[in-house]
Amino acid sequence: MSGGGRKHGRAATVLLLLLALPAAWVVAHHGETWFRQLDSFDWNIKWEYLLLSTVILVVSYRFTPVGWTILAKRAGSDTSAPGLRRAWFTSQLGRYLPGKVWLFAGRAAFLKGKGLSGYRSTMVPFLELLYTAAGAGLATVPAALLSGGTSFTGPAMKAVAAAGISILVIPFLRPIQRKLYAFKYGKSPDDLPLPDRATSLRLLLLYALLWWTRGIVLYLWLLGFGIPGVGFFTCLAAAPVSWLAGYVIFLVPGGIGVREAVLTAMVAPAGYTGPVLVAAGGQRLILSLVELSFALTGTTGTTGVPDTGGGADDSGDP
Repeated sequence: MSGGGRKHGRAATVLLLLLALPAAWVVAHHGETWFRQLDSFDWNIKWEYLLLSTVILVVSYRFTPVGWTILAKRAGSDTSAPGLRRAWFTSQLGRYLPGKVWLFAGRAAFLKGKGLSGYRSTMVPFLELLYTAAGAGLATVPAALLSGGTSFTGPAMKAVAAAGISILVIPFLRPIQRKLYAFKYGKSPDDLPLPDRATSLRLLLLYALLWWTRGIVLYLWLLGFGIPGVGFFTCLAAAPVSWLAGYVIFLVPGGIGVREAVLTAMVAPAGYTGPVLVAAGGQRLILSLVELSFALTGTTGTTGVPDTGGGADDSGDP
């Protein structure tokens, strides 16, 4: 490993240790109460709910790259849809590295390697995150209103704010990108590599539907552990908000710990924080296994559909 690589590795280790200190304090401060709750909790496991939750999670995860595929095609990618899906599944593991930049860097590098310009290949992962966050906001608002008692504090409030900003930015993407093109290339093309209004609406609805599905997965999972008093609409709101909170704290790999803490704070009935936290940790493990399985399938190319090469990278035409 080079000297720069060792320095970055040591810096990442120090940052992770610093981030672990607040978590250790929380566990030390509340751990005794949580352990008492776990000790007194009657684990009435309902395997049919856990199985249904897992099946829905796997099926919904299979459709998660649809938005990325649409955006990549709109940017001019000639890679086949199966090839784009495989790249998405494989690069998804990058979110478990500190900073989360590796996920986006991997997808941008893939598109650039297939012939897109650096500007377009970088734009696609950014737009995917923007639409995902905006879809999270769209999914959260009605669920929170229908839940009647969902609380948003700390990281959850930052997540809701990020979702709101994402929704507000989308209508201004075209004028913003025209100015960026003019700044970088001296001119703005007539046909911008952006979704039209109808496609933007479909992407927002797609991501909102995926987030509501994750909320249903969470609700069934908690029912499977026999946790009483869990609200259906609260789970629909907690799934996207906890994901966004994990991105707000961007140095934490995969949002591990942050997501579970926000989710637990939102959905746990009084006196059940410990059991909900354990259940949330179990769901995180299942999700990580699902992501790993799809990534391994992507690297082996089991879809059987070959990739097509990308177009030429003309640096004079973004």
